[in-house]
Amino acid sequence: MDREQQILALIRQNPFISQHEMANIIGISRSAVAGYIAALTKKGTIRGRAYVTSEARTIMCIGGANLDSKAVSKAPIRLASSNPVTVSESCGGVARNIAESLAGLACQVSLLTVVGDDKAGQWVLDATRQRGVDVSQAVTLQGESTGSYTALLDATGEMYLAFANMDIYDKCTPALLRDKWPHMAASRLIIADTNLPADTLGELIERCHQEGVTLFIDPVSSEKAKKLPLQLQGVNAIFPNLEEAYQLAGIPVGETSDYRKLAEAIRKRGVQHVFITLGIEGVLYVGEEGDKLFSPLPTKVVEVTGAGDAFVAGLAYGIMQEHSYMDSCSYGLAASHITLQTTQSVASDLTEDRLQQVHNSITKGD
Repeated sequence: MDREQQILALIRQNPFISQHEMANIIGISRSAVAGYIAALTKKGTIRGRAYVTSEARTIMCIGGANLDSKAVSKAPIRLASSNPVTVSESCGGVARNIAESLAGLACQVSLLTVVGDDKAGQWVLDATRQRGVDVSQAVTLQGESTGSYTALLDATGEMYLAFANMDIYDKCTPALLRDKWPHMAASRLIIADTNLPADTLGELIERCHQEGVTLFIDPVSSEKAKKLPLQLQGVNAIFPNLEEAYQLAGIPVGETSDYRKLAEAIRKRGVQHVFITLGIEGVLYVGEEGDKLFSPLPTKVVEVTGAGDAFVAGLAYGIMQEHSYMDSCSYGLAASHITLQTTQSVASDLTEDRLQQVHNSITKGD
């Protein structure tokens, strides 16, 4: 067993062990122990005092955590007119929603985000923590307003229009990324959304590529997808809808109906696995494991909000369970199926047992 492994073994036995104690047990100087600790921290294997070691099931989600407001129309929407609606508020944000879904699926997950020093920010962090997500790495910024997202849905539950106030995410700078890197690198998987600034996304992708950290990207929207760098080596998987796929492929919308061409164009930018979500047509996978169009489950749709986030969470769950990317797609479909049947952005019944139940029905062809 080499020195680093010896030190890790001692830390796992006692996270509060001192460097002097480790030096005496191993038979080396305290300064040598400090050097090994610094190297392990830089790698992300440990996270500082008390020495928190990297865990096999840890996922870090990076990006948006908002106050969401949803107005659901009671009748067909009329422009330039007053429309009767039902309004509700909840926690939102792509990264936050994915994190909460993963916590519901019994994954160890943390959230790196920024919120304002306002009631909304405190509520979002408190509610997310109560749902099992580690928010210790979230940053509260003085004088800033927490991100907000307001959606208008038609009477069928489809999104009609949305407004986003996301200026605060400009504060997710590369410097913040570097400061939090030991915690990020200790994770088995990082999932980032494109609420992050372009330079932060670029540095994140490059660093994950250099250090071999698995990275998933959720493009969020076709406009925000433009912030991604041209070279995407370091992105293991990406999850665009059709509009975002055209943007990422650099092909005008509607120019081709061969969606595999879109996926292959995205792959040429360096992405290993591409999942294009196609609504009622299902999900197209194109990647290192081949290609396949997955049909959606028959679903009585109550509301579409959060279904894409659930798909990413379900697929990530499959990967954490050591399934292939192609096989994990059925977990993503199962998670979306559960979420589409509720008005909640994160379905309360999206649990590990429920996911496995629906997944089994897919694989058996029921």
